[in-house]
Amino acid sequence: MNILNFVDTINEWIEPFKRFVSNNHDNPMMWLGFILIGIAVFSIAFGALHRNGD
Repeated sequence: MNILNFVDTINEWIEPFKRFVSNNHDNPMMWLGFILIGIAVFSIAFGALHRNGD
């Protein structure tokens, strides 16, 4: 698989998400959801990286 084809595929997958965010950019619930998902991902990654054999 060519690297340019890979980038094109990623762009095709992201386009619907970009349209969704563009259409709902003023919705505070969407931004709150993004923040909560970001905190959850950070918490999971931080916990996995700082586990001392527990």
